[in-house]
Amino acid sequence: MNMYSCIQKRFFFLLLVQLGFGQTNKEIKKLEELIISAKEQNISIKNQTLQTDLAALTKKTAKGNILNPRIPSTAQVINNFNQQVSFLPGPIFGQPEGTFKAVTMGQQYVSTFSIQPQIDVVNPGTIALLKSATLNEELIKEQNKWNEQTVYNQINNLYFNILLLKKQQQILEENKKTAEQIVTINQNKFKEGLLRKQELNEAESNLIAIDDKLIQLELTLKIQMETLQTYYNQKEVFLLKEDLDHYAKEISLLESKNNIKTKISELQYESTVQDVKVAQWSQLPILTLISSFNWQNQSNITYFDPNSNWVNYNYIGLKLSWDFPTTVQKISTIYAKKIQAEQLKNNAEQAAKENDLMNKQWVLEYEKAIQQFRSLEKIYLLKKDTFEKNKNQYDEQILPLDKLLISHNDLINSELNLASALATIGYTKYRIIIYNN
Repeated sequence: MNMYSCIQKRFFFLLLVQLGFGQTNKEIKKLEELIISAKEQNISIKNQTLQTDLAALTKKTAKGNILNPRIPSTAQVINNFNQQVSFLPGPIFGQPEGTFKAVTMGQQYVSTFSIQPQIDVVNPGTIALLKSATLNEELIKEQNKWNEQTVYNQINNLYFNILLLKKQQQILEENKKTAEQIVTINQNKFKEGLLRKQELNEAESNLIAIDDKLIQLELTLKIQMETLQTYYNQKEVFLLKEDLDHYAKEISLLESKNNIKTKISELQYESTVQDVKVAQWSQLPILTLISSFNWQNQSNITYFDPNSNWVNYNYIGLKLSWDFPTTVQKISTIYAKKIQAEQLKNNAEQAAKENDLMNKQWVLEYEKAIQQFRSLEKIYLLKKDTFEKNKNQYDEQILPLDKLLISHNDLINSELNLASALATIGYTKYRIIIYNN
């Protein structure tokens, strides 16, 4: 075997490994495992976390702005190469009355350094902004919590859709065996001349219909699985191992205690009320501690003349500044915020009612699903008993084929409906659990 052949085989081996093991399978035994993975991987949830961090940074900035410390500093070097001439009275220099002497005053080279620290002692506007930033942080946390729970509930919906499809596949596969047995029996009877072709056609049509349902389920299941994968940021293929029958054994009533929508509406109202205060307090005077420290070197020879002494002059004091609230925009902003606050107050009251109604509806929907399951379970047991008895009568050549096929399809539909009821129980149960947490 030559070197080229060895390299070629190794390349194809690595390619097969890459294709075969590029994705890893992860077994999921319960919904909680998917939710934990989503918290770690979902892009939407990660972005919400960053949004919370940004709100926290805004709050820290608002704290710093209460004092608003600032230190403007300047450094400049000036060459007065053509200085201004001043005309002074001549008698000062021994000249006759009424004459003037041209004198150039000042130094040609002037170098200055200046530092001017300032701190706001009292700034009502920035104090109000801190409270506004705090409320905004709380609001974003609650909004992100609601959005996060919405993502989890979407996963909850997909999870139980997939479990239902898998359960329906299992039901149809089991009933397909019965349909195949019926076809085989009728084929033998047809060969023996004991059966008309029309009856054999009906039996085969029944089998084809079950096969078609299985194909449709497989395609739908693939779509649902691919949709589920879009909520995650890793190349993991989830293998859902939970059986819907588990939810028939663990049926217990729950209480829905979600109040996030109420909190969000209340915080939106409080934030707007605080915005009114910000607009009002921003129009009050600001008291600032000001200071200035300056160093200057002057010379007619050069910059930073070593033979010239540095001159420093400093001051410290308080400055009261007030921008009179006379502009139309400032006044209209206050009134606009007051109107918005009134609207949000009404919205908060309505949201509280809707939140309470939502909790009641979710509990009722869960209880309704339980009741429906119990009814469908009784129907399934009856349909099963009917089919078994019809099958025995058919085997004894007492019952015609069409009656047997009708009872078989009734059995399949009742079992599919029972599985659907179990999926609804699981979904409505976890919807309450997700939003309660």
